Amino acid sequence: MARNQNSLLLLSLLLLLASSPVSLAWPVMGIAGFTTSRYSEQSCTEKAPTITMFAGVSDELYGNGEICGAKYSVTCIGAVDGRPPSPCRTSNPVVVTVTDSCSPEAAKPCPTFVLSAKAFALIANPRAGKALITYDR
Repeated sequence: MARNQNSLLLLSLLLLLASSPVSLAWPVMGIAGFTTSRYSEQSCTEKAPTITMFAGVSDELYGNGEICGAKYSVTCIGAVDGRPPSPCRTSNPVVVTVTDSCSPEAAKPCPTFVLSAKAFALIANPRAGKALITYDR
């Protein structure tokens, strides 16, 4: 009888974790740049003109557009070259909506995220141009 109760408890816990919106994934490192466009011109979401916290993403992350409209939490962690001073303004993340693949303004190869100027300025000094970041969904 105790074995059945333990099995039910374990099954309940697994179901709870599977349905939980909490991500158990670790943040991934990448590089963020920014665009001065007011909104994403190659938008994959109908709401792009009203979104100010948007991002284009690298082709590897974008895939075939499967992540259109996905929200990512992006945190500045330092300078791309690792040398001081850090461009980071805060260790708090900014949440952005993916609206397209890499911006045409971005230098090739494209950074992992091309944030809107507003989103980038919240986490890093725009004078740096780029920042080392972590991101997760």
